[in-house]
Amino acid sequence: MRLLLLSDANSIHTQKWAFSLQKEGLNLHVFSLMKPTNASQQKYEELGISVSFADLDGQIEDMRTPNMSKLVYLSALPQIKKVIKKIEPQLIHAHYASSYGVLGFLSGFHPFILSVWGSDILDFPRKSRINKYLLSKVLNSANQVCSTSKMMAEELTQTMGFSDAKVIPFGVDTDRFIPSLEKEEEFVVGTIKSIESYNGIDCLLDAAKTVVHDHGLSSIKFLIVGDGTYKVQMQKKCQSLGLDDNVSFVEHIPHEKIIGWFQKLSIFIAVSTRESFGVSILEAGACGIPAITSDVGGLPEVNKHNETGLVIPPKRPEELAEKIINLYKNNALRKKLGHQARQRVKSDFNWDKSVSQMLKIYDKLCP
Repeated sequence: MRLLLLSDANSIHTQKWAFSLQKEGLNLHVFSLMKPTNASQQKYEELGISVSFADLDGQIEDMRTPNMSKLVYLSALPQIKKVIKKIEPQLIHAHYASSYGVLGFLSGFHPFILSVWGSDILDFPRKSRINKYLLSKVLNSANQVCSTSKMMAEELTQTMGFSDAKVIPFGVDTDRFIPSLEKEEEFVVGTIKSIESYNGIDCLLDAAKTVVHDHGLSSIKFLIVGDGTYKVQMQKKCQSLGLDDNVSFVEHIPHEKIIGWFQKLSIFIAVSTRESFGVSILEAGACGIPAITSDVGGLPEVNKHNETGLVIPPKRPEELAEKIINLYKNNALRKKLGHQARQRVKSDFNWDKSVSQMLKIYDKLCP
């Protein structure tokens, strides 16, 4: 099957889908609005995946956030039509509704599959009536719409009146993400997420202050892995709270090297104020690490309270500190939750199962 994937070539999510589908025997071509990095291009070439790109780097402020600069992506439509004419795909699959999905819709090609990711349906239609109208046109033009989480599928129904989305979780390779074989040397509480205002890093630091200074548990260490627009601000906050000896900031780690960083953790934290799914919680769970998460968005789908971790309201640093201390003092409970988290990922969020579900949709549309 010849498949044209409209998606950001540098996204780890795009790469994971592309590499897995190519290995299943599909003839894949990726069209990206952004130029692939040298590292990304090398990965595609190694698997024989061809990539075309519009090279709009610097012209679009932020692909994940609705903004006027994104209108420039419409200039890529003639290029996409040339690619369609050249490779003659049997199927187009666009990832992210408010950019690649719009281009897929405007191409007029069918069969056309659309995968929604998060802000494209949570933020984009709320910006204006025009946005909502455009999203409705894109959704209804697709032969199949796929959603990573039940929450997003429900959002489509409530906000857009669209109820035909197929939920296919972004699963985890449980043969790669495995528990550490080394003995735990220190208790490490951490997160592996971009350092943005909505990811709860400030809440984690406030909780760390309570744990370390108010409860005197200076043996507990905190690890924050990732980059983002709030990183410098959070580093300054860490210093002002007197946590330099207990909190470590680590720059963004390539996904192929991230497993070891999950395995360093005793507890994974994701107390975001918004979240469409939360694959990092599943990756932690596959490594046998229980999570403490907020009860927003798609997070309750990936972390079950008292089964795979603990769930609390967002912006509650005192409660977060209490839960951290609870798991620190109750090693048996922590180990039990971690074991159950891995078992749930293996049964409900296995990556091979996700790929199989997607292939069934492809086969149905292109018998």
